Amino acid sequence: MRRALILAVVILLVITSCARTQIETDDAFSVVAADFPSFDAARAVLGNDDNLVMLLPPGTESHSYDPTPRDMVRIAESDLVIYTGGPSDEWVRTILSSLDNPPSSFALTDQVELLYEEHREGMEEEEEHDHSVHEVDEHVWTSPLNEIRIIENLSRLLSSLDAENAASYEKNAEEYISRIEELDRQFRSIVESAERNILIFASRFPLLYFVREYGLEYYAAFPGCAEESEPSARTVAFLIDKARELEVPCILTIEMSSPMIARVIAEEAGCGVRVFNTLHNVSAADYLSGKDYVDLMGENISVLQEALN
Repeated sequence: MRRALILAVVILLVITSCARTQIETDDAFSVVAADFPSFDAARAVLGNDDNLVMLLPPGTESHSYDPTPRDMVRIAESDLVIYTGGPSDEWVRTILSSLDNPPSSFALTDQVELLYEEHREGMEEEEEHDHSVHEVDEHVWTSPLNEIRIIENLSRLLSSLDAENAASYEKNAEEYISRIEELDRQFRSIVESAERNILIFASRFPLLYFVREYGLEYYAAFPGCAEESEPSARTVAFLIDKARELEVPCILTIEMSSPMIARVIAEEAGCGVRVFNTLHNVSAADYLSGKDYVDLMGENISVLQEALN
C-alpha cells in the first residue's frame, strides 16, 4: 500500500498542480468523506448528499482501501474533507499535506477522548504480543455519545465555513442528535435490565467505545481491526469454553465478515449467531436505501437484547 500511495501522490501532484484554481464554476459548498462514518455525519448536518462524495465504495473493506487518482482530485477540489483520522486512513493526511492550498479538514478522532486497543485473554497471539505497544482505536463513532459530539462539532465547523447555511446546519444537527439520544436511551435501558453483561465476538472487535460507554465486558478473537482474519485453534477453543461457561445466548460477529468461525463456536456451545453492526462501511443495498447511523445502530438493539439475556 505504501508504494501505491507514493505513486498516487505523485499522480496527484501532476494532475492537480493547479486544481484549486480550476474548480468548476458551481459555487455549492462541496464535501468529501473518506468512509461511511464520515459520510453519514456530513449527510446528517448538510441535510442531503447533493454536494457530498463518499470515497470508499459501499460494500468494500475499509481498512485495505487505496485511493485512486480521481479520489485525490476530489479531495483537492473540495471545500471540506472529513475522515476517521486513524491508522486506516492515514493516506488522507498524506494527500492533504501534499497540497499547496488544501481544503479544510475534520477528523472524527480529533473530536473525542481516544481509547487504545486492548489485548484481552484468549485473543490471537496473546503470549507473543508486545503489550508495550498499543494502537489507537479509531472506531470512535461506535459510542452514540461520541457520535453526538462529532455531529455537534461538525455542525459548528460547517456553520463557520458556510455561514449562509448555518441555521440549516444547526437545525439538522439538533434533529439528528435527538434521534441518537433516543438510541442511547434504548441501549442503556437494555443494559440496566439485562441478566448478564458479557458479549462474545468470534471476530475482530471494533466496539471498544461501545462497551466502555455501557459498562459491558467482552471476549473476542482479535483486538480492534487486526489484520488477521482467521483465529487460531487455541483462540477458538478459548471462546468455545467461555461461551459454554457463561451460557451465552448467542455468539456475535460483525457485518461484512465471514460467519464461519462464529458458527463453529455457536454449534459447539449450543447457541445462536447474530451480527452486530459496527458501521465501518455499509452494503450497497443499505447505501442506496439511505440507511443512516441511527438506522444501522438501531438494528443492534434487538441483538444486544438477545445477547445479554
